[in-house]
Amino acid sequence: MVLLMHAIHKEWLQGEGLCVLHFFLKQLAILSPSSTEHVISQVFAALVPFLERETVSSSSYMNSKIVEILEELVVQNKDILKQHIREFPTVPNVPALSEVNKVIQEARGLMTLKDQLHGVVEGLNHENLNVRYMVASELSKLLNLKREEFMALFTKEGDLVMDVMSSLITSLLKGCAEESRTSVGQRLKLICADCLGSLGAIDPAKIKGFSSTRFKIACSDDDLIFELIHKHLARAFRAAPDTIIQDSAALAIQELLKVAGCEASLDENVLERTKGKQHLKVGKFSNRGMDDCSEMMLGRGQILWDRFSNYVKEIIAPCLTSRFQLPNVSDSAASGPIYRPSMSFRRWIYFWIKKLTAHATGSRSTIFNACRGIVRHDMQIAIYLLPYLVLNAVCDGTEEARSGITEEILSVLDAATSDSSTPAVHSTNFGQSEVCIQAVFTLLDNLGQWVDDVEQELTLSQPLQSSNSKKEANKLKDQSMALLKDSNQVLTQCKHVSELLGAIPKITLAKASFRCQAYARSLLYFESYVREKSGAFNPAAEKSGVFEDEDISFLMQVHSGLDEPDGLSGLASLRKSTSLQDHLLINKKAGNWAEVLNSCEQALQMESFSVQRQSDVLNCLLNMSHLRAMVTHVDGLVSRIPQYRKTWCTQGVQAAWRLGKWELMGEYLSGADEDGLLCSSSESNAFFDKDVAKILQAMMKKDQFSVAEKIALSKQALIAPLAAAGMDSYARAYPFVVKLHLLRELEDFNSLLNGDSFLGRRFRLDEPEFSRTLENWESRLKLTQPSLWAREPLLAFRRLVFSASGFGAQVGNCWIQYAKLCRSAGHYETAKRAILEAEVAGAPNVHIEKAKLMWSTRQADGAIAELQQSLLNMPVEVVGPAVISSITSLSVVPVNPPPLLSDTRCMNENLNVAKTLLLYSRWIHYTGQKQKGDVTNLYSRVKELQPKWEKGYFYMAKYYDEVLVDARKRQEDSNDQSVRSMSSKIGDVASKNVNSEEKWWTYLPEVLLCYAKGLHRGHNNLFQALPRLLTLWFDFGSINYRSNPQSSKDMKNVQAHVMRVMRGCLTGLPTYQWLTVLPQLVSRICHQNEEIVRLVKHIITSVLRQYPQQALWTMVAVTKSTVPSRRVAAAEIIQAARKGSSQGGSNSMFVQFATLVDHLIKLCFHPCQTKSRTINILTEFSALKRMMPVEIVMPTRESLTVNLPSYDVNLTESGTSDIFSYSDLPTISGIADEAEILSSLQRPKKIVLMGSDGTERPFLCKPKDDLRKDARMMEFNAMINRLLSKSPESRRRKLYIRTFAVVPLTEDCGMVEWVPHTRGLRHIIQDIYTSCGKFDRQKTNPQIKRIYDQSQGKMPEDEMLKTKILPMFPPAFHKWFLNTFSEPAMWFRARIAYAHTTAVWSMVGHIVGLGDRHGENILFDSTTGDCVHVDFSCLFDKGLDLDKPELVPFRLTQNMIDGLGITGYEGTYLKVCEITLAILRANKETLMNVLETFIHDPLVEWTKSHKSSGTEVQNPYAQRAINNIEARLQGVVVGVGAAPSLPLAVEGQARRLIAEAVSLKNLGKMYIWWMPWF
Repeated sequence: MVLLMHAIHKEWLQGEGLCVLHFFLKQLAILSPSSTEHVISQVFAALVPFLERETVSSSSYMNSKIVEILEELVVQNKDILKQHIREFPTVPNVPALSEVNKVIQEARGLMTLKDQLHGVVEGLNHENLNVRYMVASELSKLLNLKREEFMALFTKEGDLVMDVMSSLITSLLKGCAEESRTSVGQRLKLICADCLGSLGAIDPAKIKGFSSTRFKIACSDDDLIFELIHKHLARAFRAAPDTIIQDSAALAIQELLKVAGCEASLDENVLERTKGKQHLKVGKFSNRGMDDCSEMMLGRGQILWDRFSNYVKEIIAPCLTSRFQLPNVSDSAASGPIYRPSMSFRRWIYFWIKKLTAHATGSRSTIFNACRGIVRHDMQIAIYLLPYLVLNAVCDGTEEARSGITEEILSVLDAATSDSSTPAVHSTNFGQSEVCIQAVFTLLDNLGQWVDDVEQELTLSQPLQSSNSKKEANKLKDQSMALLKDSNQVLTQCKHVSELLGAIPKITLAKASFRCQAYARSLLYFESYVREKSGAFNPAAEKSGVFEDEDISFLMQVHSGLDEPDGLSGLASLRKSTSLQDHLLINKKAGNWAEVLNSCEQALQMESFSVQRQSDVLNCLLNMSHLRAMVTHVDGLVSRIPQYRKTWCTQGVQAAWRLGKWELMGEYLSGADEDGLLCSSSESNAFFDKDVAKILQAMMKKDQFSVAEKIALSKQALIAPLAAAGMDSYARAYPFVVKLHLLRELEDFNSLLNGDSFLGRRFRLDEPEFSRTLENWESRLKLTQPSLWAREPLLAFRRLVFSASGFGAQVGNCWIQYAKLCRSAGHYETAKRAILEAEVAGAPNVHIEKAKLMWSTRQADGAIAELQQSLLNMPVEVVGPAVISSITSLSVVPVNPPPLLSDTRCMNENLNVAKTLLLYSRWIHYTGQKQKGDVTNLYSRVKELQPKWEKGYFYMAKYYDEVLVDARKRQEDSNDQSVRSMSSKIGDVASKNVNSEEKWWTYLPEVLLCYAKGLHRGHNNLFQALPRLLTLWFDFGSINYRSNPQSSKDMKNVQAHVMRVMRGCLTGLPTYQWLTVLPQLVSRICHQNEEIVRLVKHIITSVLRQYPQQALWTMVAVTKSTVPSRRVAAAEIIQAARKGSSQGGSNSMFVQFATLVDHLIKLCFHPCQTKSRTINILTEFSALKRMMPVEIVMPTRESLTVNLPSYDVNLTESGTSDIFSYSDLPTISGIADEAEILSSLQRPKKIVLMGSDGTERPFLCKPKDDLRKDARMMEFNAMINRLLSKSPESRRRKLYIRTFAVVPLTEDCGMVEWVPHTRGLRHIIQDIYTSCGKFDRQKTNPQIKRIYDQSQGKMPEDEMLKTKILPMFPPAFHKWFLNTFSEPAMWFRARIAYAHTTAVWSMVGHIVGLGDRHGENILFDSTTGDCVHVDFSCLFDKGLDLDKPELVPFRLTQNMIDGLGITGYEGTYLKVCEITLAILRANKETLMNVLETFIHDPLVEWTKSHKSSGTEVQNPYAQRAINNIEARLQGVVVGVGAAPSLPLAVEGQARRLIAEAVSLKNLGKMYIWWMPWF
């Protein structure tokens, strides 16, 4: 195939090449039809370009031949085509190919855009370069043709489409790093960069990261051969661009198969097997005896051969009989290191591998020799083999070989650190040395991992139990002798490798990594260097670190490169003294440009000619958008320090193009292109801005060719750094993607100009082409990261476009958007500047942004006055006389208001007035400046102006709600008072006052109505409004029930009104909204008020009919309740739902469901034999096995969580099927034959359910455990995740809590979704201590128990902990991160994820009073580093009532702190605690509404005393818990060792809680097996 493709591309061989190819394809179809699928896309990719070029020179004979080949391929292979249709491009519309197109179209069928994208992702990962290029070109066309559809996809399906987008972006970044040096490879890079620009700079917070798997060095030779052939050589053989490379690959495969003993006879088996599958099946049993003999003969070769997939077997089968030979080369390796700084990476690695292969010893040398030829051509194979070669030399080679390797590695690293004085980012040579350094890093990682793996295996393989019988003991002794011999040999090898790793100084590695911008790696090495030298900051440990200032300065530079501002603040707090340089770094990273400017001014006083500081000043002015000042400053510098004119002009260009000063820009550009000195740190942004300015200049000169050329050059310059950063993560590549985004918009604008000059052409807003482009730009902007640096250049370019056509309002609007970004980032000075610019440009609505800025800077009066003034300036007939009189508090003679006009301009004006009015009303209500009547007037007018606006109703409801709460509190207090002070007169006066006021419940119908109307119009506030609405309704129902039967007529009227509103809700609100509050509804099915109960049952029934799958899982536990009245009520509801169920089939589903649940409950409580580890489901639960498959949704988190649809008011019931993350949720299609029994006390069972989508999902069936609390906790966590995703601070850090599905089946058993890849803290730490000899499973725990017993009463607990126990266990959790995440970027991400998730959990856990956080209830995910908590039975401060009360607010023991890095909890952890706490406190009401459902769900321990009663009862224990939570949300520290505090600020509360958690006094008083030392 390679030869044919090669021939077709040589002009003088084309005709013959095509004929041979045609013949080859015909024969292939006859001999091996299944192979055709592997060549179809290759043939297409090779031939289609000829047709697209269709030049005069290409003969018509050629074209017709190509068409003939393609037609045959497509028409004869329709079935194969259907399976692989995704890889196919849309063939160009050449008339000759109409037949081919028709067939492809039929096979493809109707594909949604999302399906097409899935196809593209597969195509971009194809092994053949031509196919990848073809698919990328197709994607590029698709993105241009369907821009609107793409944007619609994002707005409609937000999160669902992000999975595809994540894979697509990952594949495109991989395409940008294409290794091939051919012209197609270069074109592929460009086109991938192009596609990234067309997609736009999608916010990295939305893109899911992909975790790479850990590299593991294969132990046996056969494993190595298998991996080499399966993963590398077969690929190299298939994708070879020419015959030399293909032959080298074939030779390597041939030799390796020989080494493994694969005979040619194996090949027949392959043919037989594919031809005669049926024949084999029949003859299997009759030849039983013969089979047994042949099975004995199965050798090493057969075992290896069977491991290959059929696809690989087909590729490598010819190599079983091939006769390639490799000439022997004399060993000409010189002594001393090979590496020279000028060498290319290919040459260096080839020579080094050649040298290592020549010196290789043992059985592996034959494997290495076989690959001698291919390593010259294929870099991937070379890099893969390097660690094996080095290991071989280090473990089994001579001392000389070992020192040779150390020298080689050091020579590469020294070359990197020695020339660190000159930053060589722009030289191509540095690019080469960077790749060499990266290869050395990867090699060291692999060796380090090998040592860890070996050491761990050795510790864990030591015999554990002491055996009983003598015979066994002798047997064990022999075994352990053999083991000892082996392990001694392995230990020596380990020692050699460790010595090699130790011989390379950590600090050299750190500096070399920093030089390559591999900041995560630099941090990893430097931290371990600092740890050895000065320990780590850890107040809970025995000793705590004190660091040297220069170490911290280096760490700060690294953190600054990692873009981790939280870590910077932590480092700064650990310094003994802060330097100017640190101030600069911290403020630069945090974006506090005003502070940076101050620091620069200070520095310039000391050294007034510092070029670096002057450059920083210019950068500050640019970032603060003082553009005119910047220009003045540049002009001054050019005359004062002329030798750096090139630097000043380069930076001046940035201001000139943003200001639209074209002559000045031209002047600066010519200055920037002259020869001259460049300031070392002038940013890459300045160079990019220079490109942008040149493109704009070419547009002004109408030079189309030059525009295209400059855009292409600019892209070309971005590809190399983009590829390097993209290997690490999308977030690191993001700055380059933003630049591609801007270049794309420059191209759009250029095509709009259509050859006119940029200054001469004036657009109109109603030009269809222009307005379409603007809409597209607007949608693209919304998808970018909402940060200043990302959006500023895009907004600046838009301002230019608008001002060139004289659209003042649009220019102003860009400034307003910029001001918003500045305000949300806390840069109030810059925001003020932007608002002034917006006012000058004449932007509408600038008053709102101005007022919001004042409000943010605590100038409440000014903000309100600003809005008040603008309302008074608006037309009276729109604002309404009632409002004006409320504002001025003077009555205006009412003009008869004209009816609200409904043409679009007026609608816009109405919306603006409504927005201003709503903001004004909210602030007036917040500051309490007006009477109730006035505020009500204001809110009512908002409703009238915008009757379809959800926001207006929601805020009005909140206002009425507060009025109601306030009135209720006053009236209830006065009732208490009047009871107490019957005799005193003062009480009477007070109560008279209150009595004359309306009763609080008279406000209720209005509150409920406003909430309901808001919900009817949208669901942005669904999770706040609906739970609150239900709480109020149920509450009033209870009060109405308790009041005496002769109660006032008023109350009955209110009750009737409330019920009317609620019935309206039942019919008016979409069912999915009720589904979100189903648990709250279910918890109240025994409410005392019968009328309410009837309606609740109706609501639940309607949810069950619409979403039976999800609702049934929520209802299970109630149907099995031990409280008879609840059980009966649930049965009634299910009965009613079954009767009225819309689908006929779902009736059987209800029956199936009940049976399934009964089986699962039996399984939970199955009494197993004491020693057995598994249950055989086939025999013990055959009925369960027989009922599969069932039409019941798998109870996973994705299947049970509601995803809100993008809201459309006329959303009908039928349109709500897509509210779950996938429209076709997997159902349960089977259960695995065996269930595992876990060893913990209750012996839970781990079962595996098979899904209809082919995936297996494990679940834990837990007996004797009330999981209702856990289920509630998961709902609470889902709520927290929604709050975290709304706040910009937490969204930027991707904060979240890991949740999983919890399904209570009865009140004392249930199912929990298994969280994969997790392990408990205790087991992790125990393994680490065991491997370094600090823990012995038999002796250590009893020893600790003795220490505790002996010290009791003799010394304080904290003293005992500090002096006797902590010294036994130095903190070691950081080692888990090093061992688990071998690749530094992954290690850093995992550690950040650990810090984030642990901090969020600490705060949330403390707020809800979560206790019992011992080492088995806190798990860690070995793929992401996430902290996952399980087992929530000890909620609501139950830990305070234990025999040994839990005095710490959360677990922050010495090892938990150790995992956070050398700065401990300072920095990231503390910052995230503050952010989380601030969000929780800001959303107090919402959280309390969700927690109130806990009170009414009769949880087991809350209802021991009153099981029999048929209705719900108030619950003093729950009430105390809720009061504690409320206090914590106000900043009071309660429920810890210390006495309650006064309400603290967020920062104070976070610090105080951490201090309580690490206090040795508190830790010493904890229950011994909570293990405060772990």
